[in-house]
Amino acid sequence: MPLHTIPIVIPWQLGSGPQAVNHTTGVQAVATTPQAALAVAKLLVQALAAMRHPGQTITVDLERAKIGAVGPEVHGLYAYIFGMGSTISQINFPGRIDQDAGSRLHQSLEGIDATRTVGLLMDCVLLSYINSSGLAALAGAGQRLNLHLFRLPAPVLKVFQMTGIDRLVPNHADLNTAVAVMIKAHLTRSQVKAS
Repeated sequence: MPLHTIPIVIPWQLGSGPQAVNHTTGVQAVATTPQAALAVAKLLVQALAAMRHPGQTITVDLERAKIGAVGPEVHGLYAYIFGMGSTISQINFPGRIDQDAGSRLHQSLEGIDATRTVGLLMDCVLLSYINSSGLAALAGAGQRLNLHLFRLPAPVLKVFQMTGIDRLVPNHADLNTAVAVMIKAHLTRSQVKAS
């Protein structure tokens, strides 16, 4: 089944009891169905809240979530940007990162303000090729943006291993693992900065 961008708005609560604070986060989730998009959005919202409010109780209210219309089909690499605002942005790239797409990938990643970003997840399941400029763009963004890749196809993973990019940019088998490691990396970075 093809992947589509599906907008989701999820209410969530920070804390519990009378001191709880209500929030809402919008996500441009990528999934095959609206229900799958809701599950993805829930995971992403929980991750954003955990990175921005470590150690606090977070309750996501899926019953009040709003699912938008199924949007355009996604044909290649896509990324979720976890920032300081009330949205988790999403950007798309082709499945083949050649010279033009590599330049666009580089410009897009360079344009993300690291001081306002807590993490970046990139799904590589539809990535069929990546050239040296694309690899350089990912390597440059790895630490700066807390970039984590997931679902790298075996031929592309082999290129990452041969070039050593896999040591600069963590890659994971699935979204759940990528989210867990991204949160841990962010919290570790925050502790180092605080000390």
